[in-house]
Amino acid sequence: MIRLSPHFSMLLLGLSSCWMHSELSAEDLATPALTPVSFQADWFSNAQFAGFFWAEQGGLYAEHGLDFKFLPFEYGTHFIEDVASGKATFGTAEAYILIDAVAKGADLVALGAVLVKSPAGYIYLKESGIEGAADLKGKRVGIHAYTDELFKFFVATAGLPEGSVEPVKVQHKIETLLDGSVDLHQGYAIDEMLRLQSMTDQPVGTLLFEDLGMPMYSMVIYSSRKYVEAHPEVAKAFVAASAAGWERAMRAPEIAALIVNGPYASEEVDAAMVPVQAKALKPFVMKEGHHTLSMTKAKWAAMQKNYLETGMIKQAIDLDKFLEFSYSDLK
Repeated sequence: MIRLSPHFSMLLLGLSSCWMHSELSAEDLATPALTPVSFQADWFSNAQFAGFFWAEQGGLYAEHGLDFKFLPFEYGTHFIEDVASGKATFGTAEAYILIDAVAKGADLVALGAVLVKSPAGYIYLKESGIEGAADLKGKRVGIHAYTDELFKFFVATAGLPEGSVEPVKVQHKIETLLDGSVDLHQGYAIDEMLRLQSMTDQPVGTLLFEDLGMPMYSMVIYSSRKYVEAHPEVAKAFVAASAAGWERAMRAPEIAALIVNGPYASEEVDAAMVPVQAKALKPFVMKEGHHTLSMTKAKWAAMQKNYLETGMIKQAIDLDKFLEFSYSDLK
């Protein structure tokens, strides 16, 4: 378990005293032993994990009987395999990666989704005049490896003729938008778009994949079926504590950023961008009438249909079985 420095702990407790306990009674100290659980990240520690970090540092996991251990991401980390094998208890991954893994034999179950609306999309400079999918015509769009079919799907959905939009393979260098190499660049509205905005005075925007016809859950919480069937109450406790952590982090993104940049800081993440990310996350995490981290089978069915059509996955899975233990808005 990661611990804050005394100075940082005092600051955090002072800012969030309305949510966190500052005193422990003798009865509190006599609590039963906590159940150890581990969480394997699928990316470097930025604001996208703030809710989990808050739940640990704010004592929410402990209140739910859990001893939380964060397993940071490194290049070469096999996060799906590590959770499937039991090396890690829980993890997060993109929805299509999980469906593909299950189709190939991994016995995994989805428990909840951090990002109810995916921040993935095509980033652009607003001075380009781009306002919607129809404006892709005649443009050069920077796409990542393995997203060719996804690009073709968006062009077709927009009703544009094949060949009217030029795909350009790019890396994760969003600054190429500034030198005119591309007109749009694939990325996240809570990551690359914010970094681009920090580089220019020109307003920037993102055509979200969801708004282009591709519904997506991002940062889906999952575990192995074997573990959840053996420990259903632990899985429920983890989701409940994590949901509370995310709700509190979104109410106070400034404090959430302090936590991320404190005990969970990563050399791969620009600390200056974390507070901006934390503030930008709320509309993707919180949705009116939607329970935090909850999911619906209807959206998963729509996602799977589109993933099959675009070739992002090759085989459909039994969603009832995959979502058997999920936290759902509509049971």
